[in-house]
Amino acid sequence: MRFGITMCLACAAALWCDPVGAQQADEILAAMREMTVSQGERDVTGSIRTNRSRDKVPFSLSVRGETLCYQYKQDGAWKRFDVRIREKGAELAVVEGGKARVLAPAGYMQAIPGTDLCYEDLSLRFLYWKDGRVLEQRERIKGRECYVIELRNPKPGVGQFATVRLWVDCENGTAWQTDGYGSDGKLRKRFSITSVKKLADGTWFFKEMKVEIRDPKNPDRTRALNYLSVDNLPAQ
Repeated sequence: MRFGITMCLACAAALWCDPVGAQQADEILAAMREMTVSQGERDVTGSIRTNRSRDKVPFSLSVRGETLCYQYKQDGAWKRFDVRIREKGAELAVVEGGKARVLAPAGYMQAIPGTDLCYEDLSLRFLYWKDGRVLEQRERIKGRECYVIELRNPKPGVGQFATVRLWVDCENGTAWQTDGYGSDGKLRKRFSITSVKKLADGTWFFKEMKVEIRDPKNPDRTRALNYLSVDNLPAQ
């Protein structure tokens, strides 16, 4: 059974079986997003760690129709926020005491304790931006030929990125790398799939994703590394 791209993803990255061919950016991303909500109910667990500590922060992701439910453990208690997929994008909601509250844009940057990540990083909310474009030049990532897709923030100033670029495998649709740029055009964060696993149905899913947090004064320098690992993928 194939699982969606969102903890993938993307944010982030499940794979489809048919080549993407000459599809345009929105069509490619729409196909990826459809994978997220077309697989019924599915649960994945894992952990987040940084390069500065051996401590791990447990997390889980559950798909419930068009809602993605994220949880992470803080001081022995589970904290939850949801990503609700809508026609015009995605909204985030915090769930407390069984009640959901839509998160204001300022809350997208809420930190996940014990990591360098925030809600927007885990949710990969930017993958739901519309009107992307496929750049003319294809590039290779991990030896794979990729389309380069550029997405611009439809609401400048909301969230941490003004522009996002994805490197999507031309053959199987894997989003091998996602770069987020600030309004100054400098690289802020890089999401890279470092390990994958082939599932019983012949599709692939990421086992580990690395997130590089770049120095705002020198974007060529990585000031922190975070690793998201999935530990309960079904056997091949």
